[in-house]
Amino acid sequence: MGFPDEPAHTIKAAAVVRGQVLVEEGTSFGHGVHVKVPDYIANLHGQGCYKFNRGQAADCAPLVYADDTYTNIGVTSAASYNPMYYWLVGLPTLIMSGAPAIYAMRLISALFCAVFFAAGFTALTELRRPQFAVLLAAIAMTPMVLFLGGGINPNSMEIAATMAAFSGFVVVLDNWRNTKLVIPALATVAASTVVLANARQISLVWLLCALVAGVCSFKLRRTLQVFADKRVLIAVGLTVPGTLLGLLWTWIASNGPANVGVAPDGIASPHPDAPLYRGFLIMLDRTYDFFPQYIGVMGWLDTPVPELVMLVWSALMMAALVAPFCIRPLRSWTGYWVSLAMLYVVPALLQTVLWRSMGFIWQGRYTLPLVVVLFITVGLGLRRLRFANKGMAVKAARIIFWLVGACHTLAFVYVLRRYVVGISELANWQTLFSSPDWQPPLGWFFLTVLYLGAAMVGMEVLFRYLYPGQTLVTVKLRGFQLARIVLRDRKVANDKARDKVPASSSLLP
Repeated sequence: MGFPDEPAHTIKAAAVVRGQVLVEEGTSFGHGVHVKVPDYIANLHGQGCYKFNRGQAADCAPLVYADDTYTNIGVTSAASYNPMYYWLVGLPTLIMSGAPAIYAMRLISALFCAVFFAAGFTALTELRRPQFAVLLAAIAMTPMVLFLGGGINPNSMEIAATMAAFSGFVVVLDNWRNTKLVIPALATVAASTVVLANARQISLVWLLCALVAGVCSFKLRRTLQVFADKRVLIAVGLTVPGTLLGLLWTWIASNGPANVGVAPDGIASPHPDAPLYRGFLIMLDRTYDFFPQYIGVMGWLDTPVPELVMLVWSALMMAALVAPFCIRPLRSWTGYWVSLAMLYVVPALLQTVLWRSMGFIWQGRYTLPLVVVLFITVGLGLRRLRFANKGMAVKAARIIFWLVGACHTLAFVYVLRRYVVGISELANWQTLFSSPDWQPPLGWFFLTVLYLGAAMVGMEVLFRYLYPGQTLVTVKLRGFQLARIVLRDRKVANDKARDKVPASSSLLP
């Protein structure tokens, strides 16, 4: 339960798969909605002994027993959320129990996100001159995005589906003359639209922002032409039932019994009589405070990633955000300007609506769908430049790729350290090996090696895609190099010998 609000979402998922979908009268008591779930799930709030205290290892949390399955009352503050995501991730609790069931729920959520991220990246490769767009989308996959993708929280699915919807949409616009070539991208947009309509109430706002940014990235005439295409109209028609169901749920949830949850101390401070414009201005002023959370403030906002990780991603993100100011004509960056404006204004507007009742509850992770869209628009605008894939450009890219892979792994092991031994003022890396207080399944060291391998495979695949004929790993074993030279020389000698044989010799037995 080390992810933000994970106990509430896990309890909600277990309740949904057991038929407790709607919030009924008499189930909300001011601190959340009461549902009937297995006892090991109902007691997950007890795992929070380490929340907001990064010096406390996770060994203080009670064990989650597989035989603790009798029905009990669980409390969730996510009862009004759309049940689609929860029904999917809650399925393992019907056939499993205890900690294995919870890990299975996390795996389903992670695979669900991975499908949409894969669809989004695949769609971007169908752009004309796609290298910059793919590269900027990869930069937007910060440690925070990957961290959220491993937990039980619809916020992660929201980020992945928004990325997929926007990527597929711009590919369709880019191939407006013949949409038959990009039917998979069109299907990605349709599937992502239905998912976003049935994720969180705010998810449709991110979808609308993504569509607006996509339209502004191309000429209006092209957009009108696309929406007159029969394939696009069919895809739109297929999304209508799912979208209407999502809107229906939003209406039911907003008109149902109260669904009250208590926000953590220090986050909520309601101002029932304050003017709305003041909340809007305060939120605008706090916009830059959320940037570290785009990169990585893990756990329950209690574990920032190491400064090296922050510096590397800050440099990459600033370079991307400044690039449009240096490339003319500026009017060709309309999609970027609109996305940047939405990153400032839309969260401020949404938070202002809730200011009087709940106070300032906004977190940087809520805005990550817009952040991903923003960086992809930078990649779209850079397509007018030639993507350098030779000489010094390759050498510099190789260094940056290695650095990013190392930072991803450092962030991963740092979060494990936070739960295995805690983050103390004094360096305690050695205690990870000598006396760990808590261990994840398979052990932290094996998981780190596995994560490093996965990160480097991903980096290698991306590097080869961007720089054909080049490899990220350039170290060659001397033995293999010598063997290749010997085989090459032997082939040359055989070719010379064959060329010296008279043509009539081919008739001899």
